[in-house]
Amino acid sequence: MSNAEFLSNMEVEVKAKIDNIRGVKRKILASGGSFISRNLIRDFSLDFEDRRLQERDYVLRVRVFEDGKGVITFKGPRKVDKQYKIREELEVRVNNGMNAVKIFERLGFRVIFRIDRIREIYEFKDEKVQVMLDVFPELGSFMEVEGNKKGIEEVIKKLGMKREEFTALTLRHYIEDYKNRFGRVPKLTFDD
Repeated sequence: MSNAEFLSNMEVEVKAKIDNIRGVKRKILASGGSFISRNLIRDFSLDFEDRRLQERDYVLRVRVFEDGKGVITFKGPRKVDKQYKIREELEVRVNNGMNAVKIFERLGFRVIFRIDRIREIYEFKDEKVQVMLDVFPELGSFMEVEGNKKGIEEVIKKLGMKREEFTALTLRHYIEDYKNRFGRVPKLTFDD
């Protein structure tokens, strides 16, 4: 296929809620990280009406970027690991992300969840690790460190951060936590 690129791998990552995103950016650059990109991202999670994918711990997501391009992602069930979020991840890049969402809807899927973020990506080449800094409308700022386990631990040390700040929890956990604390779902999109 000339307009699509097929990627396959296991996703291994940890996440931390961060308060001082500027300070973290400075640490990343001072520690040898390279800035890769900054983008507004709109994520559309899809499932059937009966939520059969969710029941099997599968994720089908279309990620749409500012330029309209997208990535279709399938994530398999999470592996049991208290320190890292580990799951199979298959991705295909597409030229039109919203058309991908529409195709899935025509096939009987529906958007069950949408969330927007502004994401900056940094790379530590020697460790083969990417660091993503995400800013959400109301949830605040998060840092994801993704790569192999050894590289993840090396980057966390390089940044001078404490390992216990990082977790294998998913974004949905933080949304539920917000809901429990404030009695409502946080604003998840930049539309308003």
